[in-house]
Order: sequence, then structure tokens, then C-alpha cells
Amino acid sequence: MLEVNKLSVRMQKQNLLEDISFQLNRGETLCIIGESGSGKTTLLRTLLGLIPMSQGSVMLESQVYQSPEQSQIGLPSTQIVMQDPIAALNPRQKIKCSIAESLYKLSLQAAEIDQAVKQALRDVELPEGMENRYPSQISLGQAQRVCIARAIVAKPGILFFDEPLSALDAIIQKQIAQLLYRLKKQNALSYIFVTHDLGFARHYADKILLLNNGKVEEYRDVNLFFQRPESRYGQELLEAAYILGSLPQKKTEEFRVA
Repeated sequence: MLEVNKLSVRMQKQNLLEDISFQLNRGETLCIIGESGSGKTTLLRTLLGLIPMSQGSVMLESQVYQSPEQSQIGLPSTQIVMQDPIAALNPRQKIKCSIAESLYKLSLQAAEIDQAVKQALRDVELPEGMENRYPSQISLGQAQRVCIARAIVAKPGILFFDEPLSALDAIIQKQIAQLLYRLKKQNALSYIFVTHDLGFARHYADKILLLNNGKVEEYRDVNLFFQRPESRYGQELLEAAYILGSLPQKKTEEFRVA
């Protein structure tokens, strides 16, 4: 479905990303991990068309993007959910307008847009009437659900997430994670997460892409990575997570509850 081949980004004579390659199949979840400054968000922004690639190619559903001009278009049929849901919503715009943003270019009738917004809200388990509220009138967890509704309303194939749970408390994190898992199964979505949370990555990912200084340290099946990292950097990352208690010793299925 998505194939990234030797993608590199160079800005002001500095290599931000170098020879990044990975694949994402339909229905899979890829977690991009690594310490701050490793290139995770730069990679996400490049795939979204916000940063031009310097070399390499990206193929999505047989369409190849390889020039800087092409890469700045951004990949079609993709949406992103950001870290801070309140900051991602226009405070002067009602929820229904925020969710409908990606629908306006589809030349739908007003009634069709209204129906699609209401269905998206039902999909993320928000009550009827929520569409008429403003961001200041909803909770942080509800705001993240609104952002997810905005991302899925146009029925994309791939959703990008930039630390989508880090601003939420533990109970809400679990609820949102369960929601995302259900939506992925129901709609055959593919997910790419940027995350510092190795516990979440261990429970939720199918594949792990470990970046270090803009380069790929490891790209592996999630179980193989957490059982025995191949790189010294990967080993040190897991050791630190175990010591700090951010990674449990045993894997459970708590995020996979339907």
C-alpha cells in the first residue's frame, strides 16, 4: 500500500533524514520511535508534504512521488491527528465545521456533509448535538475524539498520529487507544504513529521503525524488536524504558480490547 524507498531530506546543508525505507500494508500499524531529535516528526511532515524530500521515492497505491515538487503535494487519502487536540481546533469554529473541513473539496451537498459529520461523531462515540458546540465547551478527551472524527470523515486509507495520547490522562489514553483499534478493524485503516511511549508501541504496533540521527536503526516486526533488538541503540532504549518503568516486563492485550 505505502512504500518508502531511500527517502532523504537535506536542508541548509544538513541531513535531516537519510535513506529511510519501509513498507506499510493495508490494516497495519507502524510505530516510529526514537529519542527527541531522531527525525520522527520530520519523517511524518515529509510524508504529509510539509517538507520536500531531497531524494528517494514514496509509492502509494501504485502512484510514485519522487521529486521535491511532487513530495510537497502530500500523499492523497491520508489524514493526521495531532498531539494537542485543543490547539488543533479553531476556537471560533463549531465542531461540525471543523470536522467538515476535509469534505468541502468533494463537492458534496450540504445535507450530505451534515450526515457525514453526524456519522463521524457516532463512529468516535460522541453524543448527538456535539457538532453544535465550540472547542471551549468540550473536554480534552472529547476534543481528541473530534480530531479523530475529522480525520476519518473523508474515509482516508492511512492515518498519521503525532503523539496523539500524550496530552491525555491514563484512563482517557486507554479509551482512545481502544477506539482507534476498533476504527482500524472496522475500516481496514493503516496507521503510522510517532510516539515516545514504548509501552504503547509494544501493545499496538505491527511493525517498529527505530530512528537515530535521521537514519534507520531497525525496521522489524514488533515482537522481534521487543524480544531482542538488533542494534545497540535499540537495546539501550529498551533498557532505559524498563528501568524507568515506562515499559512493562510482560505484554498484555489491554489496548486490544474491542
